Amino acid sequence: MAQIASSSFSIRIVAAGKAIGSFQLVSTAGGTALPFALGYAFRRGDVPAGSSVVASLPDVQVTPKNAWPDGSLKFAIVAGRASLRAGSSQTVTLKLAPAATGTVLTTAQLRATGITASVAAGSFGTVSWSGADWDAPLRTWLAGPQMTSWIYRKPVGADPHLVAWLEVRLYAGGAVEVLPWVENGYLKVAGPTNKNATYAFTLGGTQRFAAAIDLPHHCRTVLASGGTFIHWLGTAPDVLATHDRTYLQSTGLVPAYRAQVPAGATVLSRIVQTYTPLQQGNYSTAMGQGGYQPAIGLLPEWDVVYLASTDPRAVAGVIVNAYSAGRYGIHYRDETTQQPLRFSAYPNLVVGGNSGIDNSGASSKDQYTPNGSGTPPATWDSPHHPSLGYMAYLLTGRFYFMEEVQFSATVNFLKNTDVTRQFSAGVFLSNAGANTTRGAAWALRTLGQAFTVTPDADTALRNEFLASLAANVEYYHATYVAQPNNPQGVVWPYSSYTTSYWSEAMWMQDFFTAATGYLIDLAPPLPAAGTAHLAAFFAWKAKSAVSRLGGTATTEYLFSDAAQYTMAVAPSDKADYGTGTGPWYANWGEIYQATLGQPNPGVAAPLRGAYFPDPTSYWGNFLPAIAYAVQHNVPGAREAYARMTGASNWNQFEAALNEAPVWGVKPRSA
Repeated sequence: MAQIASSSFSIRIVAAGKAIGSFQLVSTAGGTALPFALGYAFRRGDVPAGSSVVASLPDVQVTPKNAWPDGSLKFAIVAGRASLRAGSSQTVTLKLAPAATGTVLTTAQLRATGITASVAAGSFGTVSWSGADWDAPLRTWLAGPQMTSWIYRKPVGADPHLVAWLEVRLYAGGAVEVLPWVENGYLKVAGPTNKNATYAFTLGGTQRFAAAIDLPHHCRTVLASGGTFIHWLGTAPDVLATHDRTYLQSTGLVPAYRAQVPAGATVLSRIVQTYTPLQQGNYSTAMGQGGYQPAIGLLPEWDVVYLASTDPRAVAGVIVNAYSAGRYGIHYRDETTQQPLRFSAYPNLVVGGNSGIDNSGASSKDQYTPNGSGTPPATWDSPHHPSLGYMAYLLTGRFYFMEEVQFSATVNFLKNTDVTRQFSAGVFLSNAGANTTRGAAWALRTLGQAFTVTPDADTALRNEFLASLAANVEYYHATYVAQPNNPQGVVWPYSSYTTSYWSEAMWMQDFFTAATGYLIDLAPPLPAAGTAHLAAFFAWKAKSAVSRLGGTATTEYLFSDAAQYTMAVAPSDKADYGTGTGPWYANWGEIYQATLGQPNPGVAAPLRGAYFPDPTSYWGNFLPAIAYAVQHNVPGAREAYARMTGASNWNQFEAALNEAPVWGVKPRSA
């Protein structure tokens, strides 16, 4: 397979010396030349095309992975060595300056460390690496003079499904860290079933992990446990790298949050800190269960807590939960490429039976993945699926987490009926039972994140995700903007909650609005008029949020009642969304009357209903939608937002977000 790597050298300088951002390093034990690495997101334009980034420490490399559409640096992996005093935090500043040249670390230097590694899987067999094995990685993940990372894989014994994987990082000075995992999932290989064994990992002749694991089909697990998240060939350097959270939120790659989670907050105590293979972690017992789940949102609760607090427990929560996601049977690796599948290669393929994937569709060509058997994986339900691995990748730059995001996006494609998803286009319809409005929202969010984490150098897979994003934008623009349609900004729901008129769960519409606004921030370089079409569609969609924060006129919807479980969206449950002919309500006053059974009372009131001020319910669901409407300058959004935040009891809701921050998105412009 072609090597996918990046270099951090030989690039010209623009505005040399300009400070960009920073991160902090801390070590409990302290020491000299301690190795570290982290992912780092950059604001659009901060590192112009052709510029390079250096750090306030001398032994640091910055390896680009992605660029914004204007060519400026979007994401990189920062690695190096630092001398730290025990328990003391050191701030490392990044700035524009000429990058130091140096000789890239090689597999020959890796071999020179004497490293050996093996993965045992009981009766299935044992695989090992030593000597010349290190000269044949599957791919070079990144290369530099301070750290080079390689990906290795070997099938375990004669089993056609079970594979052992390693990411190996070699640092200048000879330190080596290894992330091992086993994976039990291919796309079309016959007979997927569970693999029950005692799995063990040995590094440098010392067993580092052993446990009995019943690994379901299409699942994977990191071979680590407890508070050990990675294995070092020698003494672990004990370095924790944390980001400038404010800067990270300013990039737009994650939402901006208004919450400030205090050190004693209950939410911190409930985030898992240790890892056991295939554990539930902080995920819900059943992904498809109703009601609030801390995993649901643009980001799950544990990722948001990292952004909204400075407590070191938040870092462990992000990593542990990203590892725990291996319990879901979503890992359909294409055996022909050894990557997550490319949509264009499988226009008719749909996930087969006994998959653990809820509400999967049908193939018009009768093409299905092989049926699974044995111990079932944890259920995957795309209308409730969380963002998996995305924040962990932004923080660490680890290949494992990048692929977790990609697997999430590809299984959402694979579960939809091929005709419905428009074959290889991968369109997620809000009115399809495999999705529903909320499922389409989360599928688009995950698709955008998969594009974002896929390196620019991996053009084949990157372009697949980009093409699917473009197809979704064109479908929604053609349906709702290019032709007259629902004037209130409501996309076609899967079903009505009533029979006398069309009633929709407006919190699902809010999910869709927020996901679309988030896609704009991720800035996929859509072809032709795609970027303008995305903006136009969002402006139309955001009306469903903005107009619910109306004033006291009879034609308006009173802001006090903006959050409801269900809301009237059309005067007939047979309204035609496909051609846009309706019938539709004439104004939001009519919707208010149909929803609440009375006209707009004409008098402003405090925010009410929908379990106010509970931030986990419908007022919380609403907040990201209106925040992105403000951020992207939708007409009337700022005035609407001011009505909500100016309400006499707004402060009660705002304070509650500090304990349950997952929905507390704010406009970055605010």
